[in-house]
Amino acid sequence: MKKKLLVLLIILILAASMIVATACDDSGMIVKNQKRNMTQVTADVTYAGRAAQVDKLELNQTIYNFVYQYYSYYQQGYVGQSTYQGIIDNIGTSYNNANKSLAQDEAYTLYCIDELYKDVQQNGTEEAKKKAAAASTVGKKYNLQARIKEIESLLPTKDLIAAIKEYNEEMQESFDSFREAYEKEINAATATGKSTENVDKLEITAPWKVVYEKGEELVENGLKVVVVYKDGKKVELERSDFTVTGFSSEEVKEEQEVTVTFGNTTETFNVEIVAAKPSRPAQPTDEDEEDDETTLPDRFEVDLDKQIADAKTGDPALFKVLKEAKRRLEKQMDANYRTYDYYYLAKLKSQVTTTYEEMISKDVGATAAEISAEFAKKQTEQKKDLLIGTSKYKDVSSADNVKSQIVHKDEQVFYVRHLLFKLTDDLQALYDEFKAEKVSADEGLEYYLNNLINKIKVYVSNPEFDKDATCENEECDCSYCSNYAGTESEHNADCTCVKCPTKRFLTTVTYYDGDVQKELVAGEDGTFNVLAISEAIIKDLTHLKDSGATPTEMIQAFDKWTYMVNDDESYFTTLSDKKPGMELSMTESSLVKSFTALSRALAYGSSDEKAELKVVGTGIGSFGLCYTEYGIHIVMLSGYALEDANAEGVTALGDGLYAIPENAIVDYANYDEDSEEDYKEGTIIYEIKEQLVADKKSDKVAEVKQDFYQNKIGKEAKISYHKVYKDLIEQYKD
Repeated sequence: MKKKLLVLLIILILAASMIVATACDDSGMIVKNQKRNMTQVTADVTYAGRAAQVDKLELNQTIYNFVYQYYSYYQQGYVGQSTYQGIIDNIGTSYNNANKSLAQDEAYTLYCIDELYKDVQQNGTEEAKKKAAAASTVGKKYNLQARIKEIESLLPTKDLIAAIKEYNEEMQESFDSFREAYEKEINAATATGKSTENVDKLEITAPWKVVYEKGEELVENGLKVVVVYKDGKKVELERSDFTVTGFSSEEVKEEQEVTVTFGNTTETFNVEIVAAKPSRPAQPTDEDEEDDETTLPDRFEVDLDKQIADAKTGDPALFKVLKEAKRRLEKQMDANYRTYDYYYLAKLKSQVTTTYEEMISKDVGATAAEISAEFAKKQTEQKKDLLIGTSKYKDVSSADNVKSQIVHKDEQVFYVRHLLFKLTDDLQALYDEFKAEKVSADEGLEYYLNNLINKIKVYVSNPEFDKDATCENEECDCSYCSNYAGTESEHNADCTCVKCPTKRFLTTVTYYDGDVQKELVAGEDGTFNVLAISEAIIKDLTHLKDSGATPTEMIQAFDKWTYMVNDDESYFTTLSDKKPGMELSMTESSLVKSFTALSRALAYGSSDEKAELKVVGTGIGSFGLCYTEYGIHIVMLSGYALEDANAEGVTALGDGLYAIPENAIVDYANYDEDSEEDYKEGTIIYEIKEQLVADKKSDKVAEVKQDFYQNKIGKEAKISYHKVYKDLIEQYKD
């Protein structure tokens, strides 16, 4: 067993993509023989006059993934020795099955290419027809570059752009790993090219950024190191001449020493590590519109060559890094007998099957009768689940990705939006300590808690902030920006570029108080007092409500405020997931009393209850504020599962269950009452329709693929298998 395991690990290392080693003697014969061996064809495939191949490297990679998965399971104890031994003993069968699977997948890709070609010739423009005909590989031997041109001629522009972008991202990730490794080597190396002898001292100009949030990485922009020799001569060092060590942002520190080393001489500068400011999740947006790009992006290697050419004259240090990282990446690919084209073709083949499957399912729809039948089917399933007694409404509501159509009358299920100004860790610790001492009655404890809550400092996120954006000003006068061209180390407070770190958060907030627009200004530390900002939000929403805003407009405004100030991502995710909000009911809740009381008052409260809790408005879009031991909450009613059990269209099913009408609005934020669609987004029936159509499209694709694999393999699709991998199989048997 040990011998076979050792052999397995050796084979895994040789087979794994991106870690294959290359040997070479003076004549290069070893390399040639190894390449000839590892690139042998294990299967030839033809369909409709087009050819494809599977080679030994692809097959070995598949076996590597398969065996290593079981090896990991074995190491972790998920499978026993006998199961793992069975995998090894039957490795020959695994090779045969993998070879067959890869060949059949290649045949299916050729089938998709042929079907797209037919579609272009039948429905394409004259220019598209000529382009596809010229790039056709029918009747020709397999050639990787020719296959690339063929697929490029068939894919719609948006799909080709998607494939190139995916390829670029994958290659960039690989390149970045080589670049990072090389930069670390440079930073760790001692200076070369400048004498480290007779050094008197180092003169350091600290980086512009000297205050870091916990978890941030060091930013060296502005760092300048000059070596002063004993004879008085001064030489400014290149970044590759010195190393920087000692920086860590894992803990908050008022003063952290960072060391610069040149040869045997060191100097230091200090930075401050502060507590991290809140990091908001991505602001929820409407579903992305269809990509209307028409210009093909450059492929990774073309863009990289442009970057290298630009750096050669403008930034010698960057030129050196980019050129060396590229050399290492290409050496790695060459060691695997692969090229840029190989990885690019892999993305194109994946895209061509996706494009074909979208084409055959694009006209799939659902009739009104089918949708109604599916609606009834879901109701029956949900009623059964509810009556069994093992599941309550909230467990059934997300079944099959379709919102529930049945509720318990007495639960009166509804939805709320929620934002929270959360107690910071230090304030929470004070409260917990005070509470544990039990030195005060409940009233005193509440008074102490409210005092702590009122000390909360709020950062307001900038909705326009883009962490990946760069300053467009070529002569930027802000020292915080990467392209700052000045010499002063002081940050320009008037900087308007989005790259500026302070622009993550707003320092002024506008809101309406009645019909008057006012401005709230942050303190010197960039934060707002929690009472001031919560009052501003309430007044702003009140103005919107009084102005006659629709429920959808109220919820959208609330969502924007939530993005800007919310401190609890667990609540925020309900917005980014396109759900109507937190699901609550009248009969049970694990939430704190004041939050539950406010939420229920919004949904079903009497006029007296609403007045007592200072609820603003009625129905969807009404809102209010409350305190809990977590902080200050602002809550908005965002929808009902069942507003009125006696409403038109509501059906009593017995056993205390009620069926909600097909057109009941369960997601007001996405509901458009002016939409002319038969099924309006935000309604239950829309969810049913979307799910049904998605299932039918999936069934259509599965039907076509099943027909191909069962009826065309061995007939229209010809495959010949070669057991050139038998030498590897034999190694397992020794």
